[in-house]
Amino acid sequence: MSYRSTLLLFTLLLTAFTHAQDTLFYTNGDKIIGQVLEVGTDVVKYVTPSGGSSVTIAVNKIDLERLHLASGQSFVFNEKGTGAVTSEAFMQRTKLLSVDFLSPALDHFTVGYEMLLRPRMSLAIKAGYIGLGQYGPNNNTTGQRGGLLKVGVSFILPPARRRIAADREAHPLAGWYLRPEIIANSWGEDRYVYDYLGGSTTYRDKRSDLCLNVVIGRKVVLGERWTFDLYGGLGYGMQWLNGELTGDQYYYNYYISSGRAEYAYSHAFFGSRSPLMASGGMMFGYLF
Repeated sequence: MSYRSTLLLFTLLLTAFTHAQDTLFYTNGDKIIGQVLEVGTDVVKYVTPSGGSSVTIAVNKIDLERLHLASGQSFVFNEKGTGAVTSEAFMQRTKLLSVDFLSPALDHFTVGYEMLLRPRMSLAIKAGYIGLGQYGPNNNTTGQRGGLLKVGVSFILPPARRRIAADREAHPLAGWYLRPEIIANSWGEDRYVYDYLGGSTTYRDKRSDLCLNVVIGRKVVLGERWTFDLYGGLGYGMQWLNGELTGDQYYYNYYISSGRAEYAYSHAFFGSRSPLMASGGMMFGYLF
């Protein structure tokens, strides 16, 4: 074989090798040319030249947007939609004002404030006014007036590592969370006691509650400013009636027999004699 033939063959092989490279597109915008060795469940391994030698690199799929092979086959690990939010200002909106969507239907109005304390941790405060409705759970009572307060720290779970989340799902306040919180409320109400002659006597009762609650929820970012939060919680609580812990004979005879003790605006008790309680709600919020 002549020198010219050898040189031509070498050039053709080099050209073929060059065009047979694979392209890896990183989520940060980098584009790497190399040869993919393996596409695993969580990791992609490829070889790329560096300083005159070949280097084998293993990259997690959470760092790759897509992969294009020389054969024409493509793998998409994170396809950003047209509604994806990429601005730095969006990620820096770490404060949230929200409203409990269901509270007006339950005779109270509750608003919330949340702020990021550090990555994956936020402070959540909710305050509410009791007394929007004319009647409470028992039609023999009216004039409910009072307030409620919930304070807790949310521990936000990281997104799944099997795929790249959209930018709105990567927001520091978005995702599943676990939040221990303390609930306190107090309100007064007029209670009417009717006698057999048709007359009635009015009493002004004072109700108070204190609970330790553990909430599980998920917050979703809608666009660049709005959020939707669905949550539920379980815990333990205590109730006071006119300054006395519930459970005395007077409380049992009137309130328990009427089912009055089950609903406490900020939460509900499982049973009249049980310290177990439950809470839940839907919050719509505004990021700033």
